[in-house]
Amino acid sequence: MSEVNDTLQAEPMKAEDLNSVLEIEKVSFPTPWSENMFLEEMQHRHSRLTVFRSRGEIVGYMCFWEVLDEAHLLNIAVHPKERGHGYGSQIMAYLEKVCLQDGLKRIILEVARRNSMARSLYRKYGFNSIGFRKKYYTAVEDDAIVMEKWLGNLEGSDAQPSCGSQDVNDRAEDTF
Repeated sequence: MSEVNDTLQAEPMKAEDLNSVLEIEKVSFPTPWSENMFLEEMQHRHSRLTVFRSRGEIVGYMCFWEVLDEAHLLNIAVHPKERGHGYGSQIMAYLEKVCLQDGLKRIILEVARRNSMARSLYRKYGFNSIGFRKKYYTAVEDDAIVMEKWLGNLEGSDAQPSCGSQDVNDRAEDTF
């Protein structure tokens, strides 16, 4: 178990965590992942799945792929009853810390255009919009905004930071 801070602990997701994870997943997303999807991700060599506990209870989780020098955030959620306590911010900070420790240069993700709360959190953590995927979320008929964040010191690396100001990105998201 890794302590994120005094109130939140991170640990690798295990099969016995899935009841709690699925409960959060089902109340967080219109098209939730199935138990089988989580189990398959646990077997995938590039996947990193983490649960976050407060007071011994799972309050959130995340899943990302680590491929070459990038992280691709696939799934992240905090139980609705636990939102507003800063857990989402703490999970994002933990993700960035893990990526830096593993030598990753960039985090990339897709987020539903209508999910303004998540987009706001990602922007708060320095993510920029780099594109969109039209009708990516078919069950809810929504586009995905593709966002990225470059990590660490880019000097001397082949990493390329994204261009554009936050204002440009905000306006672009509204036009997709």
